[in-house]
Amino acid sequence: MIKEGAHTFIQGRGEVVPFLGKYAPKRADVFERIERRFAAAGLTGLRYRPLRIELEITTKCNDSCPSCGMGALPLAQGITLTPDQRSRLVDEFDSIGLPTAAITGGEPFVAMHALTPLISGLRGRGIDISKLTTNGVWGAERRCQRTFDKLEKAGLLDNELVVPLLMLSVGEQTMPLQWVARIIHHAITRYTERELNIAVSSLADPADRNHKIYDLIAAYERAYGDFPHDRVHSTMRVYLDNDRLPEQRKADRPGHTTVARWMDACFDCFAPTVGTYILPSALLKQDGRWYACASFDVPESLGFGNIFTTPLRTIIERANDSEYLQLIADGGGLRGLHGAVSAEFTKNTTCGGFCDSCGLLSDQFRTERGLPPVTPLPVIPADDLRRRLTQSAR
Repeated sequence: MIKEGAHTFIQGRGEVVPFLGKYAPKRADVFERIERRFAAAGLTGLRYRPLRIELEITTKCNDSCPSCGMGALPLAQGITLTPDQRSRLVDEFDSIGLPTAAITGGEPFVAMHALTPLISGLRGRGIDISKLTTNGVWGAERRCQRTFDKLEKAGLLDNELVVPLLMLSVGEQTMPLQWVARIIHHAITRYTERELNIAVSSLADPADRNHKIYDLIAAYERAYGDFPHDRVHSTMRVYLDNDRLPEQRKADRPGHTTVARWMDACFDCFAPTVGTYILPSALLKQDGRWYACASFDVPESLGFGNIFTTPLRTIIERANDSEYLQLIADGGGLRGLHGAVSAEFTKNTTCGGFCDSCGLLSDQFRTERGLPPVTPLPVIPADDLRRRLTQSAR
């Protein structure tokens, strides 16, 4: 499999080679085209502008993973974006010149009635679908071909900037691995790497570090022969905590790495990037809450508003006014907080991951600045959101 991180292209730091990477650029001038989009939307001069928004189309899921990072709900309890909400999102994304959007859930494919219109709506405004995440629920023999046909008709393959990525998530999910294998096989035999990229997100339990990816490979090879390692990208993580630093490669659960060490190893997530990732990013929850980072456990301090009640341009401006976020952006990652948060705290406090350290740093930053604790973005009831959207459309 192609390891995550094999090809990373950062604006202003070398040549961009088309069709390389998990989020492969389609054009060598991808950053120039993105800049033109932002300029046309009047977003020049801002330090933080998301190149991608991770969009939660539904909270419904057919599965029930104990460690679900998105907090998905059973089918009977979850909520899916309404047509009015989808229309509002497309308008707001277009208003800031957003280059790409990723669609996640819940499980997007239990909401096909919303998924394909959303893809069509985004592509109709020139917004690329950079990633579509799924647990493989549609991999049964009678559904697989038909679902690919619907995605193609909706415009998934019509991106202009990056090759779309189909992300298959395995781990605690209970979908039959032969279904996931069927989706992979269909994708690589029907589409080239210039049309569609495939990735497997394999998440292991911290207790034993076993990844289900190996079971998936075995299932694929039983049905179709050699696994297509040259076409499938990998994202291998441990539940709840990333496994990226040397001192974490142990049998026990991570959690004793200092915050200072995490800061020094942090990737510059605010540098415009394609290839391995698409950054900077944002997370948009199904109910409209918007965060200036797309990690599942994003700190509440990076929440800047609700897109269904506040224009996205205003939310972006709020994010750029955040001193905490500015320090990270200007410093090339969490290392930018050295000096802004006491060394006594960063060297003596430990945690299990980059996101954990960001949350701790945010709280400590506010404490040392004498600022009040972060107030989480309010969850607005669905009926209230519908009423507000109806009133704003008049």
